[in-house]
Amino acid sequence: MLQFGLRGVSGAEFFSSIHMMTKAFEYEQKMLRQMQKFLNNNQQKLDFLKDTLRDFESERNEAREWGPAYFDSPVNKYLLNKRLTVDWQRVENLMETSTGEKPLKRLQELRIGKGELEGALDGILRLQFVYRLKAKDLANGILDGVNYGTQLNSEHCVDIARLALRDQHPRLAHSWLLEANERLTSGEKSLELKPQILAMLVQAKAELGDLRGMNETYQELLQIQPASEEHRRNYESFLLAQGDKVSLNESQIIEEHGPIPKEDEVVTPFQAFCLTCSGHWEPKPHELRDLRCGYLTETHPFLWIAPFKVEELNHDPLILLFHDVIYQSEIDAIKELTRNNLNRGQVTGLNSSSVSNVRTSQTSFRPVTAHKVLETIDKRVGIMTDLNMKYAEDHQFSNYGIGGHYGEHYDWFNQITIDSGVVSNPEHGNRIATVLFYLSDVTQGGGTAFTYLKKLVKPKKYSAVFWYNLHASGVGDLRTQHGACPIIAGSKWVQNRWIRELGQSDRRPCEYWDDSLVTKSMIMESLKKEKALKAASDSQAI
Repeated sequence: MLQFGLRGVSGAEFFSSIHMMTKAFEYEQKMLRQMQKFLNNNQQKLDFLKDTLRDFESERNEAREWGPAYFDSPVNKYLLNKRLTVDWQRVENLMETSTGEKPLKRLQELRIGKGELEGALDGILRLQFVYRLKAKDLANGILDGVNYGTQLNSEHCVDIARLALRDQHPRLAHSWLLEANERLTSGEKSLELKPQILAMLVQAKAELGDLRGMNETYQELLQIQPASEEHRRNYESFLLAQGDKVSLNESQIIEEHGPIPKEDEVVTPFQAFCLTCSGHWEPKPHELRDLRCGYLTETHPFLWIAPFKVEELNHDPLILLFHDVIYQSEIDAIKELTRNNLNRGQVTGLNSSSVSNVRTSQTSFRPVTAHKVLETIDKRVGIMTDLNMKYAEDHQFSNYGIGGHYGEHYDWFNQITIDSGVVSNPEHGNRIATVLFYLSDVTQGGGTAFTYLKKLVKPKKYSAVFWYNLHASGVGDLRTQHGACPIIAGSKWVQNRWIRELGQSDRRPCEYWDDSLVTKSMIMESLKKEKALKAASDSQAI
């Protein structure tokens, strides 16, 4: 699993939600106002000191012109003593006073934590890895072919590379370090960054097996500055790790991204997720041949008047895409309902739920009774799916952040998870089905990837995806593994309706066979072969 891991005001987190990032932008405006107050307070202080300095110098210049006769006047004696006592004391007190302390304190309160920066950098690395983007393009503000006009400097590239190395992604780190080196400009900052770039390049090249490049880079580093104890120790440890067969003449071309796996090659679920999100994996034409689209009229009499527009995405397991099944007025009501109720999304594990880099989003759960519009949506979902919504879970709303994603997962619960007490209302059964509403369009990325099926559903506002999570036998369907692809650009809002098993026996009855072990298509194929064999046997008998 590729791990990509900001606490701000009052413990809020901004990077994991575009909605929250807009609030962070508002916080920046407040910070600018506090900074202006600080400057104004200190400007008044400086203006007073300048005026006082000018008066004191004027008095001294006048005294020089008069010479010793200046002190013949008792008034002048008084003024000099006053300056040396009361006036200079006032100046001293003013210079010691921390002018602007209140706005400074407020500025410190508003400033977001370092974790926000790491969260943003994580998002950039995630986009680069999943969509196989080039560091050079990202540094030039080009995201998957679209130029957003924002340039990164050498220091920015070093920050990204440092995080990539820390999280053990040397290929990505190597590409960012090369870009950082190219973007170096003359100046004091360059003298500071160059050794950092070379030291990290030594580490990246060593981890990638380019020993010749590692040695050459290390020698270049030595020409700039004497090797620090840390650099020397790292270099020697790299050599030691190679054993007796180490050869500093061994060179290796370092590609920014690893090779794309072949069709028959075994891959991890996360690799499958990335390949589906990036479009390198997709169904073959013959797998799409029997899929249809049309109007749904069968599940409710109301649909005779206003049928749903439905597109088949997959037959087994069944996945459907409903078009235009939620309205802008409902979306506006939902966003108002969740405006101040978003929190970092959690991932349900075997024994607990916790915040994880597997999921970067802000979520909100609202009961169906929270607003009339939620009741309306549930009635519509019941008609769409022909399932009982009585025991459905609370409505979940999510907004994804910088490179926001939700790694590959299943919506159904593992039995161990149910037994551990993590699942609410276990008596309602497992999640038989999911309906995922898209409440916004997404400019780039942000699709829903079904990794086993190699299918990518791109977000389209007002539409909803429906699929069964369980076999008809009640066993979790491994083929429904899916994930939310990282967002390249835009803001993604979704609404989840998780429907439980209780009350569905008359809506989705069991098959005559255990469909978790054998599918209907396999049975039909077997019957077809038996029929063909019987026909052949009968013809031979004749």
